[in-house]
Amino acid sequence: MELEFPGNLKSDKHPAQESLECVCPGAQACVLVFSTTDRDSFEAIGSWREKVEAEVGDIPTVLVQNKIDLLDDTVIKNEEAEGLAKKLKLRFYRTSVKEDLNVNEVFKYLADKYLQRLKQQSAEETEVVHTTSNKIGVFNTAGGSHSGQNSSSLNGCEVINLRPNRQRTKKSKTPFGSCRLL
Repeated sequence: MELEFPGNLKSDKHPAQESLECVCPGAQACVLVFSTTDRDSFEAIGSWREKVEAEVGDIPTVLVQNKIDLLDDTVIKNEEAEGLAKKLKLRFYRTSVKEDLNVNEVFKYLADKYLQRLKQQSAEETEVVHTTSNKIGVFNTAGGSHSGQNSSSLNGCEVINLRPNRQRTKKSKTPFGSCRLL
């Protein structure tokens, strides 16, 4: 049996028997899919998961049982599929691409998980910036002061003191009333 894949790739092996030779570098989410009617694809999930984690680390991942419209032809018991999801600690979905059943839910879940991760990373990065330094940046200015700002010299670099415009701040005092660029 010869199978044809996108990009004119050909293989004599069943897709579930193929090793994951190409995991997209920089992937931000993963869908591990097995077919209701194909035991080999189910049994390959563990090794696929390991390969993904080795290549791109811990990313939002879901386990999907596809072709649930073919339950009469199933070779995977519900308990097996649910047990695998529990063992791998993955969110589990049963889908039918043919019937468009639960497909959107899979991608909505992954998008939500990805956005949560971005927010968490952003919060952590902001915390690091605020705890490590109150300096915005270092500018080596060869010339004198910039118009409208006070400046002085520190270690051969010009220090620029920035103060908010009173008109913009409506004369309110805030803990961040001014900053210095070194």
